[in-house]
Amino acid sequence: MGSISFWMCLVMTICTWNKTIGCTWMRTLPRSPSMFQVLSNNTITMLQKMGHVVSRKSQITFPNEQYRQVDNFTDNGRIVFISQTLNAIEKLYSSGKYDSTAWDQKGVEEFMIGLHRQTSELDQCVKTIKPGPSTSVKRVNKDMSLHFKFLKNYLKREEYSASGWEDIRNVVLSHMLRLVTIPID
Repeated sequence: MGSISFWMCLVMTICTWNKTIGCTWMRTLPRSPSMFQVLSNNTITMLQKMGHVVSRKSQITFPNEQYRQVDNFTDNGRIVFISQTLNAIEKLYSSGKYDSTAWDQKGVEEFMIGLHRQTSELDQCVKTIKPGPSTSVKRVNKDMSLHFKFLKNYLKREEYSASGWEDIRNVVLSHMLRLVTIPID
């Protein structure tokens, strides 16, 4: 009887443990940033250092409405949103067609490494989320997919020019600065 209770307790602990540690990388401890926030801040700094001042006004609008809706999501919905957004940013930069820019290639590589680390960690978090995202999360994520498709097409229209990339870098910087402020309890 005692060994059955022990094994039952062990199985319950493992099941519960897996659920609770699934996204500890995103959780903020009292008076200290989460690992996600630390890495995000480093990635933001790298992205800021890559840039140059552009004198023209960008034609890209920021999806503020989608971010407002994220405030009403559960923590899991927020994690899914952050994951999808960072994956879309990584995909946008993975084209490697930024030869026209004056960006330091080492800085770009460091930015991509930091971004890849974030997406890898978040992908692991998303795998542990049960059940899947709600309808509202799916709708907002679809809107964000359209936004990033617009960004990709914008770069093509701009023929991957330095000014086109600067416009993209600025909107991505806005995304990164906003994503790091989304609370995960």
